[in-house]
Amino acid sequence: MAGATTLYFPEVGPQWQDWVQVVNVGTEETRVTAIARHAANGTPTWSAEKTIGSFECWTPPVEEIKVNSSMQISADQPIVAERHMHKGTNIIDCIGAAEEYETVGQRLFFPELVSGAHDWFRVLNVGEADAHVNIIVRNRNGDVLRQRHHVVRPHCCWSLNEGVMGNVTGTVEMQSSQPIVGERHLHYQGGKTSVGQFGQVISEAPRTLFFPEVGPAWNDWVVIVNVGNEPARVKMIARKDDNAQSFWSKTHSPLEPFKWWNPDMEDIKVKCSVEVNSDQPIVAERHMHDGTAIVDLPGASKEGGHIGLRLFFPEVAAGARDWFRFLNVGEADAFVNIILRNKQGDIQRQLHRQIKPLCCADIDEGAMGNVRGTVEVQSTQPIIGERHMHYQSGHKGAVVGEYGVVIGE
Repeated sequence: MAGATTLYFPEVGPQWQDWVQVVNVGTEETRVTAIARHAANGTPTWSAEKTIGSFECWTPPVEEIKVNSSMQISADQPIVAERHMHKGTNIIDCIGAAEEYETVGQRLFFPELVSGAHDWFRVLNVGEADAHVNIIVRNRNGDVLRQRHHVVRPHCCWSLNEGVMGNVTGTVEMQSSQPIVGERHLHYQGGKTSVGQFGQVISEAPRTLFFPEVGPAWNDWVVIVNVGNEPARVKMIARKDDNAQSFWSKTHSPLEPFKWWNPDMEDIKVKCSVEVNSDQPIVAERHMHDGTAIVDLPGASKEGGHIGLRLFFPEVAAGARDWFRFLNVGEADAFVNIILRNKQGDIQRQLHRQIKPLCCADIDEGAMGNVRGTVEVQSTQPIIGERHMHYQSGHKGAVVGEYGVVIGE
């Protein structure tokens, strides 16, 4: 997978206390240009530029953006970016969307829509012509309950709330004549906490998914959806961290097209990883709950851009409780090299781990050396990297989570 040189954030502006960090993951110095465009008409509202070296970070002054906008970030070298939206214990983090990172496409899917929650969706047209967008809302049984059609002009946005969606509990599919990014915010507990995600590109949806961490540390909730055309046989297998021994499994068959399956995750009493296999393409989503700490992650897959030999996290935060977990999904021992850099791109620390097939390794902020900067992970076998950051001040009680971005081939 080649690195991306153009990234998108569908929403920036005064609604949130925004923070964006851009990292040059190429081998040469590059000039990075960030442009914000008005959500309704696509006209530029703000811009900034900076030349940064290899693995150097740039935090553009996005607080200067005073109207609701989208943002495009471009460079000559491959880049990765991360945006945090802060409002008390409402924290949402998104990696910059890109076709290379499987978050820009013409067919997007959200595995969960929640009736009664404050659900909000936003569609950004990143194509060169008008996007004719069809939104299909299905219930948990896969029945189509509502469709909406809208024309979105180039570089413009379309925002939809739960009323437009029909207060349905189920799924949302977006089909478009142009490449789009879809962003969703779900507000829990009367607005005390939120999660956010991009729509998953399902033009080539996976048949094997992984959740690197499941277990009693969180109140876990998982939904799996068959996005194929035929009934699916879906099996989940939980494996122990240290020896990959299978100790729990569950099968659901048939899972009809676009129908939900909510497996009983509370049956899993030890920390482990979970593999999901299907004979039809599937997508999944996991929510981890602990008071106001909410993390949502899709099922990790090669097709979704989460599995590779070289992963990158655009942020590690000294002073926060940062936790990383790596799952080896290869067939041999993974020799893993973890490189911590400061914001100037200087290497501060390197760690080495050997991880057996289908086993996990955890690394906390102490091992990371309390660095403020970035994390690169190199492996001899395909791996998934998961990060949780627990805010300790300012927004205490909030947690954000993400997978490492696959960079390089």
